[in-house]
Amino acid sequence: MRNNLIFAFLTLFAFQLNAQSLDEKIENLLELDGTISNIETLITQTIEYQKQSNSGISDNYWESLEKKVREKSLDELKTIVTPIYSKHYTETEIDNLITFFNSKTGKLITEKQPIILEELNLPLMQWSQNLGSYVIEEIENKGKKESNPDEIEKFRIEFKSKYGLQILNLNELKIDQENNIGDLLVDFGKSDGKKDLTKIIRIKNNSNKEITFNKPTFLIDDDISFDWGKKPIKVGEIRELKIILNAQHAEGGKYSFISLNPSEGNNIPIGIKYNVPHKELSFKVSKTKLKFIELKQDLSAPYLFVIKNTGEKQFYISNIEIDKKIAYLNYSKETIESNQEIEIRVVISKDLMEKHKIKDLKLNLKVDLKKGERDRFLGFANETIELKIE
Repeated sequence: MRNNLIFAFLTLFAFQLNAQSLDEKIENLLELDGTISNIETLITQTIEYQKQSNSGISDNYWESLEKKVREKSLDELKTIVTPIYSKHYTETEIDNLITFFNSKTGKLITEKQPIILEELNLPLMQWSQNLGSYVIEEIENKGKKESNPDEIEKFRIEFKSKYGLQILNLNELKIDQENNIGDLLVDFGKSDGKKDLTKIIRIKNNSNKEITFNKPTFLIDDDISFDWGKKPIKVGEIRELKIILNAQHAEGGKYSFISLNPSEGNNIPIGIKYNVPHKELSFKVSKTKLKFIELKQDLSAPYLFVIKNTGEKQFYISNIEIDKKIAYLNYSKETIESNQEIEIRVVISKDLMEKHKIKDLKLNLKVDLKKGERDRFLGFANETIELKIE
């Protein structure tokens, strides 16, 4: 008798599932898996926060508002979620999920998950902070591991076998243990950034063919340059491969890779490391303040601010904020090289002044300069100029 009742219940449940549309099934799943419950809790917390911030409003209003927000937000949520569920789940998979969340185990997950997530909140925050600290520590210590004599000799033999090149001054270089073990590391160390530095890889061609080195790949900036010599390296010839740190362009702590491309054999990955002080922007502004002349026409004559790059590092204007929307701005969006000038042209509109009801004009411009080339990944804002028309 009991088995018959269970069979009848399951048959009825399956019939009810089949009778539902896919949208209705997804809505049912959102109820069962706890999504709706979590959203309702969020709505209640949001209303409660606003209630504490607006203590003069009656409780009846908050109850009515919560009901109204709940209905609108849940309908909006279902509209957003339904097509996404339909895209990633088949109807059969939705049916299986509903069956699972109706089971004892599924209901247990729905019941316990919010409690577990709440208790995990603080531990996960601490874990995240520890993770960040660990990553930063590893980055700061990269390249500091020294190779022992056995590792150096093993590297020397394998390098000669793989590339046909013998490194004669390996003791002056390093093996890059932290990234792709076996790569060579050229470490310029800490520099004041005032003069170029050169590192030399002295090699001997032990292969049976001449070798020519092409320009290295993965070289993005102008901070590193190379001097391989213009002629191929003959069989048995010893050549000094010069790697030069360009003081004018290099800055900051950098650890990157290049790939040497010999005409014969495999590409040779090499790590490049240096630590050079960041270069400050150096510029000269013609005037930071100009006197406003009463407008007699629709548009004023241009007010010109001239900025000259007096340093070695290029920069560009990344943004100009103006405190009153009564003027038109015109300026170059190109990179300003060393010793170049750029003009900021400000034209004040009489119509805009009247529209905003401005009589005594004091106009402030906040000009943000960004170091490096425009649209380059390594550029960052580091200087702001205040300009005035009054």
